[in-house]
Amino acid sequence: MKKKYLTIGDLKRNAFIVAAAACMGLTGCGSNNQSEEWNAEEEVAVPDGVITEMTEEAPDQWKITDEQTTAPGQSMAILKYSDGRVDTLKGLELENQLKNIANNQQQYQQGGFGMGNVLWWSALGYMAGRNMAPRAGYYANPGLINNTNAWRQNVQTYRQRATAPSSGRSGFFRGRSGGAGA
Repeated sequence: MKKKYLTIGDLKRNAFIVAAAACMGLTGCGSNNQSEEWNAEEEVAVPDGVITEMTEEAPDQWKITDEQTTAPGQSMAILKYSDGRVDTLKGLELENQLKNIANNQQQYQQGGFGMGNVLWWSALGYMAGRNMAPRAGYYANPGLINNTNAWRQNVQTYRQRATAPSSGRSGFFRGRSGGAGA
C-alpha cells in the first residue's frame, strides 16, 4: 500500500494547520487569572524629571538650547523669547501642554519649528509618549541630545516594565498554565 504524502506547498492545508495551532495556543496557554492582563493604559513613574530650555530664534522658530535631568516631579520647560522675556512651564501648565501635544502627535511629527513641534522632539516630548529618537535638527547643538541619553533609556525600561504582563510571561507561546497530574 502506497502512502500519500502532502506537499509543503499545499496552501489550504497549511492555512488550516496555522489556524488550528493558533486557536489551540490561544485557548490552551492562557490562564483564567485576570492579573495577567496588559497594563498599557497605566502611567509609569519616570525615574527622573527633565528640564528643557528652548530659545526663540525668530518669531515662532524655536530650538532646544539645553536639557538636563532633575528630581522626579520637577520637570519644566524654560522658554526664552526673542524679545528677552523668559517663561517657565511646569506643574499642571506643563502637563496640560504635553497632553495636548501627545493628543495631536500627527501634527507635531510633520515638522516645523513652532513651540509645540520642538517640545514634541525634546526629552519632554519623550516623557509625553514619543517613542522615536530625538531629531538633532531641533537642537541648537546636536551634542545636547547626549545629555539625556541615559534618562531616555531609563524611561524606555520603565515603559517596558509597565506594559509587560504582571506574571512576567508574554506572547502566544508562554507555556501551559495548568498541567495534567501524573
